[in-house]
Amino acid sequence: MQKINLTKEILRVLKPALFLAKGTIKREIKKGISHLYITRNNKLYVVLRPENKELVVVAVAGSQLYQSRQEIVNFAINSGFNSIRFHTRKPDLLKKALTGLNIKLIEIRRGLFGSEYVFNLAL
Repeated sequence: MQKINLTKEILRVLKPALFLAKGTIKREIKKGISHLYITRNNKLYVVLRPENKELVVVAVAGSQLYQSRQEIVNFAINSGFNSIRFHTRKPDLLKKALTGLNIKLIEIRRGLFGSEYVFNLAL
């Protein structure tokens, strides 16, 4: 994966994945708290945030998550993380894309505008 800068065009692609947190994530990327990457196939944008020994997948947008999942896992392992945490509002799509990996649902955050599902993948 390659670290890239946030542009207006990329922000438009990410907008559905960021939901109501668009401003927060934009500020996190600018401050270096979260980081924006593109996969080797140039089809998937991934916003990542390190939290101790856990890599948080804040948002993904684009296509081919299934084809890029091993690249994300390898990135986490090579960076010294023990686990990956995924946040999503579309758990069925995430489970389908991560089929075969031992992900576990660890939390459901109910909200006024829908629920956020949090999954964990131990490495």
